[in-house]
Amino acid sequence: MRGPDYFRDAKDLAATLGAAHAIRVECNGRGDQYWRRYMSDMLKYEAPNRGAVRSSLVEAFNEAFTSAGRIYQSCDNRAVEAEADFAVKGQEIATRMATHYFPQPPARND
Repeated sequence: MRGPDYFRDAKDLAATLGAAHAIRVECNGRGDQYWRRYMSDMLKYEAPNRGAVRSSLVEAFNEAFTSAGRIYQSCDNRAVEAEADFAVKGQEIATRMATHYFPQPPARND
């Protein structure tokens, strides 16, 4: 069931992807769309149609991108470590969302 907690997690994941994307672009150039593709996939599944949910996720991604771009203005060790930290955080959020909001049925023993 998608409720306030679900949408909070989805927004946190979008922001995490935006921050990671800013660092990746700083380090590898605008052609590197690695994290942005994850965001695009997320939007396809979580908010395929225009509306408040999609706008909220896009806004979270863009705000985090801008904020991280101000913080990480060069590709140094600190930026590389931060991108790795964002990747871990994103995986934690995605795993929590998958297991909490979309639990798998117990395996059948046929």
